[in-house]
Amino acid sequence: MTTTFRKCAIAAALIGAFGAGSASAAVRLSDSFDGNWFNPAANGRGISFDYIPDVTGKSGTLFGATFTYDANGQPTWLVFQPVITEFGYSATAFDVLKVTGGSFAGPIAPGATAISVVGSGSITVNSCSSITVSLDMTPESGLADLSNESLQPLNGTGQGDCAFQREFTACPSFATPAPAFGDRACAITGNFENQDITLSNEITWVVEGKVGIGGDNINSSTLTIEPGTLLVSSGDTFDHIAVSRGSKIFAEGTAKAPIVLTSPGELSGFGDPQPRDVGGIVLAGNAPATCVPNCVAEWDPTLRYGGTNASDNSGVLRYVQVRYAGFIFAPNRELNSFTMNAVGSGTVLDHLQSFKGADDAIEFFGGTANVRYFVDICGGDDSIDWDEGYSGKIQFALLHQFGCAGEDHGFELANDPNNFDASPRASGTIANVTAIGGGAASASSRDGFNLKEGTGGHFWNIVAVNFKRSCVSVQDAATQAASGPVGSLSGLLTMNNTVIDCANSFRDSGVTAGYTQAWFTSQAGNVAADPQLSGFLPATSSPVFGKVFAPTDDWFVPTDYAGAFAGPNASNDWTAGWTHNIGNQ
Repeated sequence: MTTTFRKCAIAAALIGAFGAGSASAAVRLSDSFDGNWFNPAANGRGISFDYIPDVTGKSGTLFGATFTYDANGQPTWLVFQPVITEFGYSATAFDVLKVTGGSFAGPIAPGATAISVVGSGSITVNSCSSITVSLDMTPESGLADLSNESLQPLNGTGQGDCAFQREFTACPSFATPAPAFGDRACAITGNFENQDITLSNEITWVVEGKVGIGGDNINSSTLTIEPGTLLVSSGDTFDHIAVSRGSKIFAEGTAKAPIVLTSPGELSGFGDPQPRDVGGIVLAGNAPATCVPNCVAEWDPTLRYGGTNASDNSGVLRYVQVRYAGFIFAPNRELNSFTMNAVGSGTVLDHLQSFKGADDAIEFFGGTANVRYFVDICGGDDSIDWDEGYSGKIQFALLHQFGCAGEDHGFELANDPNNFDASPRASGTIANVTAIGGGAASASSRDGFNLKEGTGGHFWNIVAVNFKRSCVSVQDAATQAASGPVGSLSGLLTMNNTVIDCANSFRDSGVTAGYTQAWFTSQAGNVAADPQLSGFLPATSSPVFGKVFAPTDDWFVPTDYAGAFAGPNASNDWTAGWTHNIGNQ
């Protein structure tokens, strides 16, 4: 039904405006709900649905059409189109329209179709296999009312990619009802030890304070979060999920049903969402870090991390969005959208988005965690931050600051703030990232790369543009010493096939004058040139193409372009579908 109704003249003529939906439930509409629905108790009675999302992702139109006969026996189309917000599940008091005229034989000529309001309706989406509709028709319409018509998909179960398979009944025993957040909301708080819990997607989950998973390498627990699950802060900026060493999280969303942790401001009645409205997601692992054996989270002395197991496994985060996160207790004591404390390479991290966070989008305190397909939009500090000896891998990331408040570096990369030459030295590898700064008008955008405090690292096929202070900055004598003299680099800090375009390309801080530029230009494939981005996709004539990344590590995907995107076409945009409001700040 998607093709038929999205392109039909009736839908095109009507889209736009009748009735808004509520915004307090976990079920999120998508084209997984498109198709023919019917009442099995009333043979031949049904409605065709087509969900058409707004470009911002904040709402969408649920277009419905049904064929009937009026009191005179004339064939009639009835259509309705309530606007339902992203986290809504119902709408009331929307117009039901009668459409007459036109022909399927060819295009509908202007004026050939008559549209009139013949009633009002309400709709509630219960699950992928249950929608309830009521239509209250005007007496003069000559049409019968529908009262709480229970509909199911034609196949009885709905589309296979629809995530919301259960209807809400009650909160589980480990949670309490949270009616202020909707009639399908349950609150969780406290520490869960020796307990495996599941946050299911028919419930809106309210995170109160620290939700801890497991003890410190004892009383291990598992947190499972279903695709499409909505989690909101209770209103305290400290509200966050923290998985301890030895425990695991399995938060596995899908492209059509990402998991979202966000501000209550995205629900109705809570005001506008703001950065710092929610804490974030924290994982603690047993991988190496420079602080071992005395690693303690900046904000929580009970959350310890670090060890000797480079392949430690903290579970899975896949298709997860964290919005309006970040809590700053004091300088350098902060919660980030995603905080990775000595997380090991056995952990799966892919398709993650930070949106309008107050602090870093993702920060690694040591560890060996690998990340693929990462997006930071409108961050409040650094997009990617590492220190304490991080040595993992990152490939395919979009970092877009948009000139938002508080934004800082694209990459802020350090070895150890207390001992610049501590071991293990930070030596992460990053490939295929497009990093876009806030530009000259930004109050705080600084460096694309801020390489400092003795860090090592290897950077391949990056695009960095529009950063206010510089595209590349090498900072601190220890960083230069570890990197080595230009012409005889040590191999600890390398950059290749990178395209930069900033008003100031290079910045030296505490290193020999001119070192940063010489270091950059001495390595293969690096150029200062306009990458010709349209939004964040490169034009066909862009100099990013032809830059070959041929990794010897089979975790990486070989590419022949700099930046995160293989070309200028929509098909090259791997952010499409699963991210939030990526181009509308």
